[in-house]
Amino acid sequence: MSNLFKYRADIDGLRAIAVLLVVLFHAKFSAISGGFIGVDVFFVISGFLISIIISKEVRENRFTFKSFYLRRIKRLAPALIALLILTTIPAYLFLFADDFEIYGRSLIHAYLTTSNFFLWQNTGGYFAANTDLFPLLHTWSLAVEEQFYFVWPVLFILLYKLTAGKYLTRLMFVFLIGLIALSVYLANNNPHSAYFLLPARAFELMMGAMLAVSYEKVPKTHRNVNHIMSIFGLALILIPAFLISKQSVFPGFNAFWPCLGTVLLIASGRDKDQQGIINKIIAHRSFVTIGLISYSLYLWHWPIFSFIQYLGLELSGLLRISALILSFVLAYLSWRFIEQPIRHVNLPTLGSAMKKIMLPSFLILTTIYAVIDVQNGFPDRFKNLAEFDKKKNFPSTVRKKCFDADLIGNIEQCNLGVKKEQIDGMLIGDSFANHSASFIDVLAKDAGLYIHDSTSGGHPILTRMNAPDVYDYPPDYAVKRLEYALNFEHIIIAANWNNYSSPDNINYEPILSTIESITKKDIKITVIESLPATTKENLHKLKFMKGSDFVFFDDAEYFIDKPTYKNNHILNEMKRRFPNITYIDFKDAMCDDKQCAIVLNDTIIYRNSDHLNTSGAAMMAEKYLSLYGNPLKQVEASK
Repeated sequence: MSNLFKYRADIDGLRAIAVLLVVLFHAKFSAISGGFIGVDVFFVISGFLISIIISKEVRENRFTFKSFYLRRIKRLAPALIALLILTTIPAYLFLFADDFEIYGRSLIHAYLTTSNFFLWQNTGGYFAANTDLFPLLHTWSLAVEEQFYFVWPVLFILLYKLTAGKYLTRLMFVFLIGLIALSVYLANNNPHSAYFLLPARAFELMMGAMLAVSYEKVPKTHRNVNHIMSIFGLALILIPAFLISKQSVFPGFNAFWPCLGTVLLIASGRDKDQQGIINKIIAHRSFVTIGLISYSLYLWHWPIFSFIQYLGLELSGLLRISALILSFVLAYLSWRFIEQPIRHVNLPTLGSAMKKIMLPSFLILTTIYAVIDVQNGFPDRFKNLAEFDKKKNFPSTVRKKCFDADLIGNIEQCNLGVKKEQIDGMLIGDSFANHSASFIDVLAKDAGLYIHDSTSGGHPILTRMNAPDVYDYPPDYAVKRLEYALNFEHIIIAANWNNYSSPDNINYEPILSTIESITKKDIKITVIESLPATTKENLHKLKFMKGSDFVFFDDAEYFIDKPTYKNNHILNEMKRRFPNITYIDFKDAMCDDKQCAIVLNDTIIYRNSDHLNTSGAAMMAEKYLSLYGNPLKQVEASK
């Protein structure tokens, strides 16, 4: 074998840098705000290594898809399968029923290498608040890699045969430029999908592949040049790791620089007798050791961190150190007793690997998923939470069916209050309107009103007339909802007003002008103000205290500090312009001068950190009625 294709310790050292950046970022070390770029380093390394193999075997006319995928299965599948099976144990112990159901689905997607699609569809983004609670969140990157492995060998062989290997590098370069441009476009225009899906990530793996194809063709580089390349390459990795953050546009150009740094570091270490200084450093045994276990470390660290955060514990201090140590211990055990032995198991054919590894694991994991699904997440594991889950979602038919669904006018599906022939009004808004459904149901019944409920995510109170420039974001049916609501005498609007508080927000004035246009039609308006937010950590503490046999906490807060919303410009401006509108403030019913209760009648009233559960909203309405009377009756009386 050519020296160019022999084992390189510095690449394992580079793996160590990549995994440490990811792990420290997930461990909440604030200085490493862009540590997630370690995944991009992995992508380049993977693209390089598999393309080295493919290129060499294709040129020697001995490449087969069966042998390629056999190597991939032996390298990646066993440790992942072990993780998926074993992680189910703490998931069963700690995850609440609805979260355990989601875990079951994510389990299958992780196995089928489609978890990036699952997370794309079921999260608000990689950095969304709820994603810390997904124990298998990190498997999205494995899915991206595997999807690339399905596409790239076929494409490489086609390009090679079409060009007879003569213009392969040039074609790949053109292809790479196109992929970079695509990533930049998607990162700026659709960041959620860009982060999770292969089209915006493909250029990272292709940069490694491009280096692999040109690996033997580039002349030997002088040691001093390699020194400079290696230093510059490391800088391009580390500087973004400290400077970019989860608020940065990503991947796009912000991902390109660490990928370029990875390419430079790999290139500067090609010739062992002329290696760059950084290559020599990271080839040290300490880096190589971490690099060897990097795959297992990547697999195991995140579930540990995720479960800790799910329990409402803060990932800091001694607990953080303990979590890091446990991650390394499990990574070593996984590498020593799963990864290494499997590499030497006699699996001569792809068929044998499928029979001995993939099929049995598939049966085990699908059985786990089926049992979780059939048992609805085993709600009875927590003595009081089964009842909490019932209260949380009862009556949920209106809240669930009438959110983000085009059921306008379907009164049988989406009715609140007193059922009668004529509709009196309509509830519209975003998810904050949706969580108010049972609140409005109680008030409407007391007032003798029939309210049609139809809510959606996004900016659902904009009209074409009043917001032509921002109409692209809301779903079309959001506009239809408002236009339909104009047929009634009363419109109830609720939203997360904090999202639109700044006058610089593009939707600030359109929302106000929309409300103004409604007032001109002599339609009564009731505005529900923002709900005080708790934290997901505190909420989980409360749920465990009330429902779990595992008593971890004694410091969960039944109360949160009362927010002032002094800087909520849109609400302040709304009250200034439209003083005759009826305003309902949840804080009036749940807060005193300093604190707000998140537990009423010994029941948790929140569904998540900033939304009420169904029974909680109903209890809030009862308390509001007892304290202040019915504001909807007051509206009717003023007509």
